Amino acid sequence: MNNKLKTVTIVVLLTIASVGIVVLSDLTQITHPASSPTVNLLNAELLDQNGTQVRFASDIVGDRIVALNFIYTDCSTTCPIVSAIFSKLQSQLGNKLQQDVRLVSLSINPSTDTPEKLKAYAEHFHAQPEWRWLTGEKDQVDDLLKGLGVFNTDYTSHAPVILVGDPVSGEWTRFNGLTSPETIAARIDKLLAARNEKH
Repeated sequence: MNNKLKTVTIVVLLTIASVGIVVLSDLTQITHPASSPTVNLLNAELLDQNGTQVRFASDIVGDRIVALNFIYTDCSTTCPIVSAIFSKLQSQLGNKLQQDVRLVSLSINPSTDTPEKLKAYAEHFHAQPEWRWLTGEKDQVDDLLKGLGVFNTDYTSHAPVILVGDPVSGEWTRFNGLTSPETIAARIDKLLAARNEKH
């Protein structure tokens, strides 16, 4: 294991060990107000962490309510924290992940983030099958990031962003900064409730 990978692994493990402190504390202090962005869901050709070819809009999102974050595996700053938040969120969602909700982590450095690297990274956070990790050709990923409104020419300086939305209603929320899993889960529950009200 090279030194860079060792460093990332140590950061990930320390993040997971301290997730009870980081995630359960009042993250609203470092979260900017949520916004309602315009999102263009492109049907980009991607690969998931198992090397399976998928289409983003039709195969990954479909008609599920989705929460997305944006990471790269060599990141040693915010990415492990955001991934730990999603790990906690995964536990909170429970059976909802088997039915109506999907978690997605999209690599913003697809040039080096292979499916194998994503899978190894995902295992640090005990990702279940309904938490999909995606990479692909750079042009496909860049176009998708632009459609989602999170593209940055310098991926190393990206800000932590989480998108939560319902592709059926077209209602999306953008959380800027480190957002607690409780806040994200509450937004997902609100979208689910809005769907149930229509039935």
